[in-house]
Amino acid sequence: MHLLVKFYNIIVLFLIVTLITACSNTGFGLNQKSQQTANEKHQQQLSNLTAYQAIGSLSYVTDRSKYYGRFFINQISDNQYQLKLTTPVGTSIFSLTVTPYLAELTDRDGKKYTDENVERLMTKLTGMNIPFKSLHNWFKGMSNNLATDKFDAQGHLIKTTLPQDDQKWLLTINKYNSYPLANNTIYLPASIELVNKNNKLKMTINNWKLN
Repeated sequence: MHLLVKFYNIIVLFLIVTLITACSNTGFGLNQKSQQTANEKHQQQLSNLTAYQAIGSLSYVTDRSKYYGRFFINQISDNQYQLKLTTPVGTSIFSLTVTPYLAELTDRDGKKYTDENVERLMTKLTGMNIPFKSLHNWFKGMSNNLATDKFDAQGHLIKTTLPQDDQKWLLTINKYNSYPLANNTIYLPASIELVNKNNKLKMTINNWKLN
């Protein structure tokens, strides 16, 4: 009789453990699917956002150069934008115009320089060696790899790795703010850090104007 009761208890315990495990796995699967849906929904919003304006402040530090100032970005399309950098008091440092075929930099004295490669132009003239070619993506928080990037619970990108020629950057977005867009709400970065072994860029975005 004791053996029968013991066997019965083992069976009951086994069924309980199996049920708990199944429920846990189901819940984990639902949470995973919900997170993936949030990620994809937000990324689709960002993909549709191809034109905007943004203002803020930045610091860029390397062993060769340092910049501190205010920036203005006018994104016209994915491969066409304008970037202006000024001192904190508003004096021009440079302005950059990028089109699909040419990049043009105007320095503080009004002299113009052009190159087909925007990153080569910026590195040569300003020492700013950052991924300008993909600025239209990482600046607004686009994921570089949905499978490996880190997101918050709302599907907003927190960390990703950006390749640039023979180097890699770690992009960290520390804060997002919400903005109205086409009878909806979109969340866009308010604080960005872009770092590799030789360079560090910090950007604070004070306001986005969405077209």
